[in-house]
Amino acid sequence: MRISKKILGQLERVYATTIMEVNGRLNYIVASEGVNQCIAYDAETGTETVIWDEPGGTMNIVPIPGKKNEFYATQKFAPTFNAQESRIVHCKVSEDNDWTVTPVMTIPYLHRFDLLLIEDELYLIGGVLCKSKAFLEDWSDPGCIIVGKFNDDLTKPFELTIIYDGITKNHGFYAGEWKKRKAYLITGVEGVFAAYVPKHQDAPWEVERIFDFEVSDCAMCDIDGDGVLELATIEKFHGEHGKIYKEINGKWEIIHSHNYEFGHVVWGGKIQDKPAFIIGGRKGDMELILFTMDEEGQIRETLVDNTGGPSNIAVINLDDKDVILAANRQIGEVAIYEITKD
Repeated sequence: MRISKKILGQLERVYATTIMEVNGRLNYIVASEGVNQCIAYDAETGTETVIWDEPGGTMNIVPIPGKKNEFYATQKFAPTFNAQESRIVHCKVSEDNDWTVTPVMTIPYLHRFDLLLIEDELYLIGGVLCKSKAFLEDWSDPGCIIVGKFNDDLTKPFELTIIYDGITKNHGFYAGEWKKRKAYLITGVEGVFAAYVPKHQDAPWEVERIFDFEVSDCAMCDIDGDGVLELATIEKFHGEHGKIYKEINGKWEIIHSHNYEFGHVVWGGKIQDKPAFIIGGRKGDMELILFTMDEEGQIRETLVDNTGGPSNIAVINLDDKDVILAANRQIGEVAIYEITKD
C-alpha cells in the first residue's frame, strides 16, 4: 500500500476529530483541547472554516445520526483533567456555511460520548472520567457510564441516568458490535466493559466485564478474518503497551504487542479492504502504526507516521482511497494520510 501525508493546518493542542459532510461536501473537522478553535477543512479544496474560537477543551465531535449538518461536541474539558465545567454543545451550519454553536448542558468530566438512535429516538451514551477531583492525581471518586434521551429540541438539557458505576480513570470508549449485539466498549482501571444497546427504549442496558485488568483504550476488529473479533488495547492508563488479543480456547491471549510512550490512539476497522488495527502514541517515538495480518497469519506493522504524536484519529473509506484524519497534538498539526494501493 502507499501512504501519502498531507498537512491541512496548524492548531495548538489539537485533540478531537471527526469526518462528516457539511452542505454536501466532505469535511475534516478538528478541535483543540486548549483554549482554542474548532476548524472544518473542506476535503477537496482545503478551505478552512472556523466553527468556534473558544472556549476549547474539546474531547469529542460527534455527528448527529439522522441529521445533516449538525453535530454535538464537548467543551471546557481543559488540560489536565480540569473538567468540572465540561459541557456539550449543539452545532449546526447554515446554507451559507455559518455555524451556530449552542451550549446544551454541563456534564462534569464527560470524557467520551456517542450518539445513537433507539426506536428512532436520539440518545447519548457517555464515559465519565471521574465524578470529582481535589487535585490532579485524585482518583478517589470513580467515573461511570451515563445514558440520556434528548428532547425534541436538541438544544435543551435532558435527563441523564447512570447505567454502570465505579470505573476509575474511565478513559477508553469504542462503538461497534460485541457478541453480535450493538455495544460500546468502555475502559478503566477495573477493566474493559461492554455496554449492550437495548433494542427498545423501555428495555434496560446490560453491562458485562470482558477484561479485569487496567486498560486505557481499546478497539475491536476481526484482524485474522475468522469471524471472531479480536481486541486491541493500550495498557495501562496512557500506557506504554499496545497489545492485540485473541480469544483462544476460552482464554484471551496476546498475539502481538508494540511499545509506545503515552499511548492514546486505538482504532479497528478496514484499510484497503483488509481488517486492521491502528495504534498510536503521543510521546517518545510518536509512532502511528497500522497492523494487518499477512497470508502466513503473522501480524504485519506498517508505519504511518512518527513525527506527529496523535491524540485521536478518524478514518473514512472512500471509493479510491482510505483516509486517516489525525490530530497530531504534540506538534499542533492537523494532517491526513491517504492510503491507496501500490
